[in-house]
Amino acid sequence: MGKTQKNNDILMEEFVSAAWLPHVQAHKASWKIDEHTARNHILPVFGGKPIASITEADIRQWLTGYEKQRCALSTRNRRLHVLKSIFNFAVEKGLLEEAPTAKIRSKRIKKTRWPSLDRKYLSSLLDALNKSPKKEAKAITLLLLTGAHKSEIIKARWENLFLEEGVLLVPRAGMPPYRRIWLSTEAKEILRSIPRRADSPWIFPGRNVSKPLSDIFLFWKELRTELGLEALSIRDLRYVFADWQLRTGVPLAVVQRSLGINDMREVNKHMFHLPSEVVHA
Repeated sequence: MGKTQKNNDILMEEFVSAAWLPHVQAHKASWKIDEHTARNHILPVFGGKPIASITEADIRQWLTGYEKQRCALSTRNRRLHVLKSIFNFAVEKGLLEEAPTAKIRSKRIKKTRWPSLDRKYLSSLLDALNKSPKKEAKAITLLLLTGAHKSEIIKARWENLFLEEGVLLVPRAGMPPYRRIWLSTEAKEILRSIPRRADSPWIFPGRNVSKPLSDIFLFWKELRTELGLEALSIRDLRYVFADWQLRTGVPLAVVQRSLGINDMREVNKHMFHLPSEVVHA
């Protein structure tokens, strides 16, 4: 963008290419998805307009078009999220006083089916997690790789981890007193990368090392928003694991045991309606 160019003359396509895209490339692991969304779904509509001339009414009309086309709410929300990112960065750079998207909200998605991720979004999620140095990222990666409950991972103890055997034991009521979580090669590599603290029994210690990590939701909320996966809960990761196990030919009974589900009907009632893709481009 030329230094002498007035703010109200800067076109959306110029701002996206010269300023916003380099910014997301430097700060987001999933920038390629955002770039694809911007170039294919935002710039064809708003690219030729001065960024300061685009109004809230223009954006609401654009979103209404998706509703008339019966576009999936998840798709509508992801595209709105990228547009919000562009306008918020324009505010940050002083081009706008307020983003025209400020009062526009994503639509809540009612889940009716077993959640899944297509290969592109699963790869982007794993890539973002692998690039993060935070312990929360390692915990969430283990949820994706094991199908375990959140509490089973963040409250895991070193004394119950047997890497050579590839198993993590989780205490439970009843007999047997432990549930086995089987660890893939990738899961074992993550656990080997975690430094063991002599002053804490927890694989994921909290700020007070005498207690386990209290929660991972805030980290997950920020990450899923960056990736455009707002509808995906932490619990859903357990079923994303199951879905991909089944896609790769793992028998349903084995998936059932991996999830720690005793009643086969709980698995079947979901699997009979399992979609190939719930989150898609």
